Amino acid sequence: MTTNNSHIPKTSGFKVPKDYFAHSDEHILNVSHLKESASDSGFEVPSDYFENFDARLLSKLEQEKEVKVISIGHWKTAIAAIAVAASFILAFNLFMSTPQPLSFDSLETAAIENYLEESDYTSYELATLLSENNLITDHFIDNNIDEDQLEAYLLDTNNLEDLITN
Repeated sequence: MTTNNSHIPKTSGFKVPKDYFAHSDEHILNVSHLKESASDSGFEVPSDYFENFDARLLSKLEQEKEVKVISIGHWKTAIAAIAVAASFILAFNLFMSTPQPLSFDSLETAAIENYLEESDYTSYELATLLSENNLITDHFIDNNIDEDQLEAYLLDTNNLEDLITN
C-alpha cells in the first residue's frame, strides 16, 4: 500500500545564512571571556555588614510591639444568642398570629381596579362576568352624582379622548 505524501513540503522554508556556524565557536568563547573579565557587578556591600548582621536583626525583632489579640469566643456565644432570639420571634409571629379572614369587603377598591387594569381583560369579557341581577337599572338611576364631582373626575382622567370617542 502506498501513501500519498503530496501534502508534505519538500523544503522546510528555513534557511541559515552562509558561514553562520563557521564563527559561532569564536562568538561563544568571546561571550564567556567577557563574563570572566567582568568581576565588578556595580553593587557594593558596606564594610562590617555581615559581622553585625545577627545583632541588628535580633534587636529589630525585640523591638516589635506586643499585638493585642481579641478572642472571638464571646462573639460566638453572642451570635448564637441572637440566632435563638430571632428564631423565637419568627416562631411567635408565624404560629401565634391570628389570620384575618379574606373577603371582598376587606379588599380595597383601588386594588381591584389595578388588578383589572393590569390583566388583559376587554370590556366584553368583563361584561360576561356580570349577570343581569348585578346590573339593575335602579342602581344607576338612584345614584346621584354631583356635577362638580363628575367634572373633577373627567378632568383628572388621562384618557378623556377615549371617553369621548367611546
